[in-house]
Amino acid sequence: MLTTLLPLLFLSGWAVCSQGASDGRRSLHIVQFAYFRDPFHVWYRGNASLLGHPTHVLEGTDTNFTILQLQPLQEPESWERTERGLKDYLRDFHGTVRLVHKERSLAFPLTIRCFLGCELPPEDSKAHIFFEVTMNGSSFASFQPETASWVAPSQTHSKVANYTLKLLNTYNRTRYELLEFLQDTCVEYVQEHTVDNLKGRQTGHSYTSLVLGILVGSFIITGVAVGIFLCAGGRRC
Repeated sequence: MLTTLLPLLFLSGWAVCSQGASDGRRSLHIVQFAYFRDPFHVWYRGNASLLGHPTHVLEGTDTNFTILQLQPLQEPESWERTERGLKDYLRDFHGTVRLVHKERSLAFPLTIRCFLGCELPPEDSKAHIFFEVTMNGSSFASFQPETASWVAPSQTHSKVANYTLKLLNTYNRTRYELLEFLQDTCVEYVQEHTVDNLKGRQTGHSYTSLVLGILVGSFIITGVAVGIFLCAGGRRC
């Protein structure tokens, strides 16, 4: 039953994220799904949207996947480098899953969803930033910007959850560097773009390197987090 339901949940989450990308909010949203039916087969879905406009999509299985830039935010040569980096990350990500399974005997099927980004309010007030992780449809951990720390849902009490949070809260990369990425890089990027920019009329400074940093930086951070989450093996122990 679970094996049948997970792909449906996976697709349903993809549809919700795609629909949410058209609401026109001043935001940058990035979502990544990875569905493993066993250690050797993975199905990827992902997308990014800026100001409510889809900008990037990820889709495919195992090593046969595509990452497309839907808006001309990077020149072809620059985008080619970004694409190579993201493909290398996904291959390493899959290798990490196989390694953890060998060492920890993961429970399959396994679905990981990472959702991160920033949203700017209409007035000049504090932006909402977030990084949320679910595993097999259940909330697993979320990032708290006020304290630059990771927390688990109040109902989660396990050695694995405690171990995961301890690791995430130990390293600057998954605390302060993530906070800087979300509250500074992400927010500034949204502020400097308008709907007209996404339609092809670009003004002001060039943000090619910033786009590169957002994409690669977010996926690297996701990889660090997910690699640790996978140690849970889909179990509560």
